[in-house]
Amino acid sequence: MIEEQARGFRGSFSGYERDRLFYNPDGGDDRFLQLAYVFGLDDDHDGRAAAPVDIDGDGDLDLALLTLRGLKLLENTSAPRHFARVRLAAGGSAAHALGAEVVLRAGGVARRDFVKLTEGFRAQVPLDLHFGLGDATAVDTLEVRWPSGETGVWRDLPVDRLLIVDEAAGTVEAEPLRRWSDGSRPTMTGAPSPAVVARALDGGRGPLAGGRPTVVNFWAPWCPPCNVELPELVDLAGRYDGEVDFAGVSVELEDLDSVRESIERFEIPYPQFLADDAVMERFFGSEDEAALPATFVFDQHGRLRRLFRGAVTQAELDLLLASFRDEAVSEDTLRMLAETYRRAGDYARAAEFYGQLGALEPTRLDQIGQAWQRQRALDWIAKARAHRALGEVADARESYDRALQMEPGNRTARREREALGAR
Repeated sequence: MIEEQARGFRGSFSGYERDRLFYNPDGGDDRFLQLAYVFGLDDDHDGRAAAPVDIDGDGDLDLALLTLRGLKLLENTSAPRHFARVRLAAGGSAAHALGAEVVLRAGGVARRDFVKLTEGFRAQVPLDLHFGLGDATAVDTLEVRWPSGETGVWRDLPVDRLLIVDEAAGTVEAEPLRRWSDGSRPTMTGAPSPAVVARALDGGRGPLAGGRPTVVNFWAPWCPPCNVELPELVDLAGRYDGEVDFAGVSVELEDLDSVRESIERFEIPYPQFLADDAVMERFFGSEDEAALPATFVFDQHGRLRRLFRGAVTQAELDLLLASFRDEAVSEDTLRMLAETYRRAGDYARAAEFYGQLGALEPTRLDQIGQAWQRQRALDWIAKARAHRALGEVADARESYDRALQMEPGNRTARREREALGAR
């Protein structure tokens, strides 16, 4: 009963606090960037249990998260790299060789791990040990220190294999991983999105919304709970005007006069669409029965953040929508993205992120002043160069002008701007 009540909880015990991922891009250096947003891991669910596990047998670690709303699996889709998976078969040691220490050396780097049952917050982890090897093409040495006190060392082992180490026999067998077959792999058939194209009530077709946080509400004139929540949504739409897009989707497709009467009665100001079969399947799936009302809330990136089944209240939506105001990408993250796209030759995306950097305001006292202005000028120069690479001369001129506004004495900006000539 308690578990069912928890699954049905529609708010957030943590105040919609986002998950964080601290990433070390420099290997051994002690520098970590908060990059949960970049890797798509900045969810706002309630839950602390996370377990790395190779769900699909492709040799990299995916992520299993247990949240208040259930189990969530995140597939690792990064480019393949070399790895070694080590499984210990205990002989004289305790079952599963718990506590055994494994040291693997490859490519001049020593990696160390221990056999354990749990890790982190109440998360059970696989007994197999996973070692990421990067570009290393062989395991130089594999050393196992068994709980029994014995130690074994093996050399010149293959990569990209499951290495089964037998304590009693003193041997290592290398086997390929068992992968999912293509036919058994789950496929995505589309997900709810504010960019879904639907038929408008007054004719024409177009996306429900896009570019800002969005509330999409499925309703019908004959639905009593819908009539209870509509005044709440109308009030919220007024208070968040210019910040959040609202869209209504009527499942009543025959009696459109009744739909228009409800819109007039409740003075609904936001656009209204009609829920044809394609829209219903996209939002509810082919097997789910859509219960009304249903309200989908998306963030500014189009990611589904909450689904409210049944009448929603202002209090439930208000806290979630207000949390979007604080979701800014850090300056370090923007700069890393801009420079990454520039090096990859994707100048359009680079210009986008350099533009966001140039528009940043100082957030700390030590950023205010000449040093801060110079950094913003450099960001605008980088944006101008990206536009030049794309042949977008007018945009390049504008970016150079912004750089000179920030730092009028910047000779580089002035020289490159003059080289482009007058408008």
